[in-house]
Amino acid sequence: MLSSSLLVGAPCYALDETKVDLRLSVADDVSWGPGSTVVSGRYGGSWGVKLGFWIRDSHVEPGAPNKLAGVDYVWTESKWRFGLGTVWIDEENSVNGTRWNFDLSLAYDLPNRVFVGYQHYSHGSILGIRKSESNEGWNLIGVGLAF
Repeated sequence: MLSSSLLVGAPCYALDETKVDLRLSVADDVSWGPGSTVVSGRYGGSWGVKLGFWIRDSHVEPGAPNKLAGVDYVWTESKWRFGLGTVWIDEENSVNGTRWNFDLSLAYDLPNRVFVGYQHYSHGSILGIRKSESNEGWNLIGVGLAF
């Protein structure tokens, strides 16, 4: 039984090209809080941890949060990375109505360790979760370096 599960799981492991690295990025919100800038870092392989902080806020009432922390899982295929996880944001505002949010990401690796990426944080009211809370969500586009 164990050997058959290892044989089934081995191809799935082989398809995942995610390597352990440190990724630092700077991103700007492009929808509900334009001008709000987040600097963040992620360390890990398929499973990773993320820390970040807002260095600038604009168009957000009463203001952008200060920091975030989260965990996620990333799938890599060639130069593309897709991530799904959870993130804790230290303050609630007009963009994120709760402190706990879903974390969705998409990134493309360019040459010389540079990448471009999209990050979305929201608590999922579109899915019926806490519909009474504000939830436009953070939509961040940025660039970064992988080490």
